[in-house]
Amino acid sequence: MKRLVHGTPITPRRLLPQLRGGSFCVSYMNPEQLNDCIDLVGDDQILILDNGAFTAWRQGLTLDAAHWNGFYAWANEAMARCPQAVAVIPDVIEGSEQDNLQMIAQALRDDRLEFPERSMAIWHMNESIDQLERLFRIFNFVGFGSCRQYDIARHLSNSPYSERVQEIWAFMQYWQANHCMLETPWIHMMRGLGVLHKIGFDSADSCNIAINHHRTKSQFNHVRAMADRIAAKVANSDLPPLPLFQQA
Repeated sequence: MKRLVHGTPITPRRLLPQLRGGSFCVSYMNPEQLNDCIDLVGDDQILILDNGAFTAWRQGLTLDAAHWNGFYAWANEAMARCPQAVAVIPDVIEGSEQDNLQMIAQALRDDRLEFPERSMAIWHMNESIDQLERLFRIFNFVGFGSCRQYDIARHLSNSPYSERVQEIWAFMQYWQANHCMLETPWIHMMRGLGVLHKIGFDSADSCNIAINHHRTKSQFNHVRAMADRIAAKVANSDLPPLPLFQQA
């Protein structure tokens, strides 16, 4: 089952309960609805605790050690309260593979995460397959981050992106078969809800509802109705999905 992860905050706050039973993403940069999302997340859904690196990068901000320490304390407290919560390990936007491996090593070796089995490492689509394999071996959750070269915002009409997805799928199918892997990590596409109906990710997030729900506010329970329309698109797509890391 694919999970549609709704970015927060949803404003006004009184509308958020319309999404009860769903999946959510709460950023450390905008944490005000965390308690609500812990109460509302479905038993078989996911609550992604985002570290805010992408938001900071877009705003031209530099995050220091104090920010990361605060994030880990915040994420650990949330994961202790919510078994569906998964913390996204900080990554270096437009950084090197070594930069990102260093961030991962700091998170794991320094015991910053109290629940490392519920941590998510980010693999950027311009990084090597070897880097993806490392994460695939270690983590129960792996997030895919797009980049300028392979931009998720252009969807599958972007030929380099589509070709890269096919390359990743072919390699990992081969790797699984040769390493006798019975289970695969949970694969999440960052900002990828627009292509979830085409690609076999386990989940993807979007702030679509948070940004655009006001356009249909004249409808009854319009936030719930918008979420249901997105879910129906994913469930009823007539396009054959690319079976990327499909869970049994």
